[in-house]
Amino acid sequence: MDALLKATMVILMLMVMGCRPEPKPVGPDTEESLLMQIDQKFENPDAHYKLAKIYHSQGQWIKAEYEYNIAIGFAPVNKWPEAGLVKLYEEIGKPDQAEAAKAKAMRTCTSDSELIMLAKALQRETLHLHAQSVYEYALTVAKNKGGIYKEMGYYYLTIGDKVRAEDAFRKSLEIRPYQPDVSAELGRMGVKVVAPEIVHQNPAEGNPANSQYEEEVLQQK
Repeated sequence: MDALLKATMVILMLMVMGCRPEPKPVGPDTEESLLMQIDQKFENPDAHYKLAKIYHSQGQWIKAEYEYNIAIGFAPVNKWPEAGLVKLYEEIGKPDQAEAAKAKAMRTCTSDSELIMLAKALQRETLHLHAQSVYEYALTVAKNKGGIYKEMGYYYLTIGDKVRAEDAFRKSLEIRPYQPDVSAELGRMGVKVVAPEIVHQNPAEGNPANSQYEEEVLQQK
């Protein structure tokens, strides 16, 4: 009898356990999953940024601003949090704070590539005037102005301004004549580009390049 009772209790317990709902899986990049990631490692700029975007889309401005600033504080490899914060201020009607956030982001850039990254991040947020101002600022401080003009050319193409794109590509080629990709873009725009003449000469001692253009190409490899 005792054995039968025990068996019945075991069967009942298994039936009860089987009726329990399965735990709901936590989806990727949800508020819950991101908070879990941050709880495990607070120094996670990507999680803070994604959480900021969720709060931003929900209109939770204070939470979004906080998470953007936390992400920025951990110096992410991209400039997306800075661009997100600028957009937040623009959307809530605080253009002065948006301008200040952009200016601060520009001051933290330590290279041409970081300025280009910031401009592209602002462009990604459809903040075209802010992106353009970063490119224009970059021209005043960049070591490689030819590269800045090149990126500006692509930027103008994305917003449909072919006149300015052509001008930027031309200026890029004036500074750095050997750029097949820029020449190709101008060619697609109907602009005839004459390739720079490669003048072969005896290379300088220890320098395998046969021309100033070949030297530039070798230095980039």
